[in-house]
Amino acid sequence: MPRNNLDILCLLQEHGVILEGHFVMPSGFHSQTYIQTSLLLQHPHLAQKIAACLSDKFTRKAEVILALTPSDSVLAQEVARVRGARAIFASKDENGEMILKHNFSIKPGEKVLIVDDVAVSGRKINRAIELVSRYQGDVIGVGVLVDRSMGYLPLTVPLRALLSYPMQTFTATECPLCAAQLPFTEMEEMNQ
Repeated sequence: MPRNNLDILCLLQEHGVILEGHFVMPSGFHSQTYIQTSLLLQHPHLAQKIAACLSDKFTRKAEVILALTPSDSVLAQEVARVRGARAIFASKDENGEMILKHNFSIKPGEKVLIVDDVAVSGRKINRAIELVSRYQGDVIGVGVLVDRSMGYLPLTVPLRALLSYPMQTFTATECPLCAAQLPFTEMEEMNQ
């Protein structure tokens, strides 16, 4: 299978990654659709192919692949393998601030490619860009499996996605699912 000819939507559907229900996203917004990429990335042969396709979206050299969370570290590891880079992941401190732990570091001037599974609002990505800036690294871009934003993301670096899959989100007061009194769908991973 050619690396740049991967049908990511078919893979997401085949592996039950696109879930329907009434979800409260980590951002606090509500949605009737949730994309749980870990169901796909648990398969190493697929994670390897996906990482190769995502890596192909960027021509600039990267020395560090940064995952936004420990749960995205599988994706970072596979992209790093393809690019001959090292893979690290961000964590949160006790105040919810994005930090590097585990003796991870970014050297001044190092080229960093940020990877994430799903982009929604860009807030988490911007916190990662700020984190890299604190270490005086150089973000070459952001690669995501799925861009589910409803339009422009306020980023200072290029974002490239394997799939654009816009999905509407709602505040709790505007949510039609809440108005219809539909119960929330519990997602263990979302609360981590």
